[in-house]
Amino acid sequence: MPGGENKRFFYFAVALAVATIIVIVMLRPGDDERAVDDGQPDARDDITSIEPTPQATAKKKKKKATSETTEVPALPGANLAGLGAQPGISGDSDIFSLPKHTITIRLTAPQALGLVAYVIPTSTNHSQGSHVESGRTWSLTTTVYGNPDYAVVYLQAGAGGQPETCEITVDGRVTERRSTDGPYSTMWCQG
Repeated sequence: MPGGENKRFFYFAVALAVATIIVIVMLRPGDDERAVDDGQPDARDDITSIEPTPQATAKKKKKKATSETTEVPALPGANLAGLGAQPGISGDSDIFSLPKHTITIRLTAPQALGLVAYVIPTSTNHSQGSHVESGRTWSLTTTVYGNPDYAVVYLQAGAGGQPETCEITVDGRVTERRSTDGPYSTMWCQG
């Protein structure tokens, strides 16, 4: 219906006009803010140049010289070499301030291990990896930081179903030991 389309447009235009008038009325200064014409020229009309008004300056107190120096700790990750920075926290990341641990992952199987995948998020040199291991044993030792869980390892048994075993030790203490069960079985080992 062509007339219906025009009516909607007309109502939209009227609503828009009413909203505009409301906004203008709301933004108009109130009675107390309006200028009163008392026949006198407005003081703003007399300004011919804009210069800063001189302000009274406070006298600066001289600081007493002391032999003490204030050490400012370096921000982690900030490279302040050559800027005379005081010794501070060393390291490039937040994890280095957490407790340090040694983790060892050992995998064993009666036949070739096959697919091995691991994630060690806080290790700086072995954070993740995957490969096909043709040997019957595999191990990895690295340094980790923070609180458990430090590592997760994925294993998949072969067609013969011989159990593959994963053992994770943290600081010499066994935290996880698991084995696969059956042909092509998979396992997550976390510790």
